[in-house]
Amino acid sequence: MKRIITLCILLVAFKGALLAQNSGAFIVTTPDTVNIGEITLNDLSESNGKVEISVLNKGNAPLILNIVEGCCGTNIKEWPKAPILPGKSAIIKVEFRIEPRPQMVSRTVTIKSNASNAKVLKVPIIGAIIEAKAKNEITL
Repeated sequence: MKRIITLCILLVAFKGALLAQNSGAFIVTTPDTVNIGEITLNDLSESNGKVEISVLNKGNAPLILNIVEGCCGTNIKEWPKAPILPGKSAIIKVEFRIEPRPQMVSRTVTIKSNASNAKVLKVPIIGAIIEAKAKNEITL
């Protein structure tokens, strides 16, 4: 009889542990890739290098962003230090310098958190800086 009771208690504890693993923080970013598009050299301004990434907690436990870092000259100006409650969102503000010459823009923001779906999440920032076309010029 003791063995049956012990077995039942272990089964209940095991089921509880499995359910606890499924309930956690779940991170979603909007957008999942920041596309700044094609910007002509004539249209470059300081605002072109400023983007915001929205972080949403779709889980049922607080989401904690441990580290938010940018690559290759990408500065993280602001990110939430307090836990993001379930169903709530927060903003990560990112700034980077764009050289005034034709180039491809490729940056990455890395978010390390307690999220059950992605402990490390990379958000790419992509785009292109192009020269303005002349009136009779075509693109192939």
